[in-house]
Amino acid sequence: MKKNFVRVMLFGALTLTVSTTVTSCKDYDDDIKGLQEQVDNIKSTNPVSTEDMNAAVDKASKELKDQLAKLEKLVNDPSSETSLTQQIAALEDALKTAVGENAKDLAGKLVTAQNDLKTLKEALGGDAYIAQLKSKIEALESAKTTMQALIDAEAAYLKDKDVSGYKNTGFGAYVNQAILDVTDGKGIADYVNNAVKTGVGSVLKEVNEYLSENFEADADLTAFVTKVNETLFSDDYIAKMSKLDDLLLAIDNAVEKEGSDYKNYADVINQIDVTKQQLAALQLPSGEGVTFDSAVTGIVTTELGVVNTSISDLETKLQAEIDAIKGMIQSIVYVPTYADGQVQFNTFYADFDATGGYDWQPVVNVDEVAVRFRVSPASVITDLVACFGADGAVNENAKYVVSVDCQKVQTRALNDPFKIKGIKVVDAKKEPNLIEVTLDASAVKNSYAVALTVTDKVAADKNTLNDVASNYFAAVKSDLYIDKVVWESANGAVEQLAIGGELDYKGKNGETESYYSVTVYPSIDASSAVAGTLATKKLSELGISDANFSVKFETDDNISSTFNLGATTGILEAKGAAGSTVTVKSTVTVTDPVTAGTSGAKTAKYEAKEYTQVNTVSEGTAQTVILDSEDPILWNGDDQKLLIKDNAALTAIKAALGGSPITDFNGCSYKIVSPVGGKIKLGDTGGAEHKLALIVPQKTVCETPTTIVTRISKGDYSIDVTLENVQVSYPAEADLTLVNSNAWDGAKAILNLVEAGAPITAVTAERDLTELFTNYAGFVGDNGHNGTFTSLGGEFKFSVVGDTPRGVTLDATSGALSVDKTYNGAAAGFSVKVEAKCGEKVISTKTIPVVFNTAKMNGIFDYKGTDEGKDKLAFNVSSAATREEGVEVSKALVWKDASTTPRQLWPSDGASAAYDGSGATIFGFKVSFELVAGEDNDNFELNPTTGKLTLTRPTDTQGTKAMTVKVKAIPTSPWGTVEPKVVTVTVAEWVD
Repeated sequence: MKKNFVRVMLFGALTLTVSTTVTSCKDYDDDIKGLQEQVDNIKSTNPVSTEDMNAAVDKASKELKDQLAKLEKLVNDPSSETSLTQQIAALEDALKTAVGENAKDLAGKLVTAQNDLKTLKEALGGDAYIAQLKSKIEALESAKTTMQALIDAEAAYLKDKDVSGYKNTGFGAYVNQAILDVTDGKGIADYVNNAVKTGVGSVLKEVNEYLSENFEADADLTAFVTKVNETLFSDDYIAKMSKLDDLLLAIDNAVEKEGSDYKNYADVINQIDVTKQQLAALQLPSGEGVTFDSAVTGIVTTELGVVNTSISDLETKLQAEIDAIKGMIQSIVYVPTYADGQVQFNTFYADFDATGGYDWQPVVNVDEVAVRFRVSPASVITDLVACFGADGAVNENAKYVVSVDCQKVQTRALNDPFKIKGIKVVDAKKEPNLIEVTLDASAVKNSYAVALTVTDKVAADKNTLNDVASNYFAAVKSDLYIDKVVWESANGAVEQLAIGGELDYKGKNGETESYYSVTVYPSIDASSAVAGTLATKKLSELGISDANFSVKFETDDNISSTFNLGATTGILEAKGAAGSTVTVKSTVTVTDPVTAGTSGAKTAKYEAKEYTQVNTVSEGTAQTVILDSEDPILWNGDDQKLLIKDNAALTAIKAALGGSPITDFNGCSYKIVSPVGGKIKLGDTGGAEHKLALIVPQKTVCETPTTIVTRISKGDYSIDVTLENVQVSYPAEADLTLVNSNAWDGAKAILNLVEAGAPITAVTAERDLTELFTNYAGFVGDNGHNGTFTSLGGEFKFSVVGDTPRGVTLDATSGALSVDKTYNGAAAGFSVKVEAKCGEKVISTKTIPVVFNTAKMNGIFDYKGTDEGKDKLAFNVSSAATREEGVEVSKALVWKDASTTPRQLWPSDGASAAYDGSGATIFGFKVSFELVAGEDNDNFELNPTTGKLTLTRPTDTQGTKAMTVKVKAIPTSPWGTVEPKVVTVTVAEWVD
């Protein structure tokens, strides 16, 4: 519960961040909708991953950056606008004669160029457009940073129940320990109803007492709060408050724009107060019943009436402006129906020459296509739809003028060839922002780049608030040539038909429709043969009516005594004995619409489509069976055969098969009826018994209870058998329990030092990771088999998290881990992931930090001790020969291993005889040397590898001053950090 709760908050916050920063520039409604759907779909069994959310933010950020880079390149090139304009003109000109695939390609390029030009003109209008784009990119990057902070905060909470990380995310106000704790118990609802109510009641106790003392006797807090709630949260009150907020803002804007002395509504009120004070200072006439106060009140009342009338007039005027502002259209974006993003207006031709030649005649023109647009805000859609009547006529009283911007050569004096026939809402509940605009292209001859434009229908002296256009899309006008038409029957693959039953070749099979399948080509060659790249689609996908298409059903078999077949209805009826067969085929004919209905009507008949042979069977009454065992069915690495209970249903099944009751299921065939495309079915156990069983193929899962139907057949006899509530689940999440031991200290696994050879030739850090688990043997079994999990075919895998460092060897199955001295990973170790998997499904996982026993692996590095002191060495300057010899700094230091009786392994001449060669080398231990800054350093040279220190001028015979130099010995170990040591070398004054 906790994990899911914080994850919901995490992605809810991220979605809020993204949705409030990414607008305009591109229609990101679908992206944001996609993120919100991910958040809405969060379930304990299917949480949205942080990787998914990262990818979503990265995708949006990358698209904006690409758009910015492209735009800046265009803006910085003075020739861009001219170049794009020329490119558009050339493409438009080429489209006049383009056909087929060439027309589609040119139209797509025109759309790209036209949208680039539109964006460029917006950018050239000022720096605001590019600045806005940059700010959106920054906002997205900020959102990613915020998300990472939330991820880190979530990790800290899940690990240590620490909620402090949320304070740095901007979400801390919604997260506190009390709420998080209560989610494990009573739940948020109880927390709000009890804890919050109790707190509020306590805080308002004094208010309750005040009400009781100062109001009627029965006044109490409950009545008071009820009244407040009824008032503050009523729909009417909220609407009024919203209207007042809008009005106040409008008044503030209006008085400032009109250049008056009033900058906002507060100034108007202040002026009224000043007027009151001025009136109060006047000498007013007195008389019977007239007091100074009443006279002032009368004058003020009169003046306020004037002011109130002015404000009322202003309110009426401003309310109209408020309504207009609220009705402004923010964006209109074309929503493609197909992947290529194009809208097709096609003329289809059929070949009506039956003699082997060609007679291509148009059979259908697709002049009307419904095009979808996403409009924001959704509140304007009602007025957009009202722009056209049901008959497609323009509504003269409409609020907007909706038209088509069709890019063409500017010198051509043509009206827009595309006409709008109507606008409707796609789905007001599911897609409130989506409209469908029907375009009529009956006057169109070529392909164009098209955009939808919306402007206000206002008088010439009024301001136009709405003047917005969609992005351009390709409207492709093409000729397509029909080469083949077949009737794809939804029942064409049916093999069996019960005696007396019917098979409908023209109708549905469940949700599957029958349809005309049309193969078209984009052009014909010089000989009038079809040419180009073919495409096969449904009539509906091509936008073609079936008015000129017909299908006939027939068979070559002699079926007069066994079947009835409707030539036009496609109904096949089985009337003969079991075992009768028939093969049905269909032929599609297309009629020339010009000659249709005349004695010389032209028709094109296409190659027949042959369906699967149908066999008449004797079908028994369907039966429902149950499993013999009530144990849950779990995912398994092997096929499972689960016996069906031997009862009356099983007896009825045997009686319905084979013409007489069968004793077993040997020789039966089994076909899945439902669910279509499923894998689980009833079948034969095989072997000597041939019993009926539920067959669950290996590695199959069906986590939702499902009813399966299997058709069992033997010879010409068949019966449908149902098994309800079939559910195949993954094993429950494994409780991989880590045991505290010398291998696991509660937080990390510790690798041990292992020495090999006699004498020792190598050392490694090793651990059998299976030692970490208390329940490994029962869960995985011996040698990785026959445990409670692996007996099902599951796998228990070990893997290094991230890239495997050099020197690390891990057996994925056995968990044997070894690290040698070539290790190049972090000194703090690395992590190993353990996964229990069923196929690719991870049932359980743990991440185990792995560290080295550094006390043993790194040994002891310290001062050896000399006559001059523990950390000192004296340079022998008694003669020129000793001065040239220098001094070995390593003589002041020593490295020993961490055995019970520590052995000196460095310097190498002090290595134990138990080691073959240098013990330090075997451990991977190294020492380098460097001079510590000092005033005498110029007089010395240091070998950084051997640590030998020499004088730069050892043969000088003149007396020199005494000198001091410091050398740092820097040890390195693959197993972790070892502290450096500094040795001081003293040089006495000498004179030869």
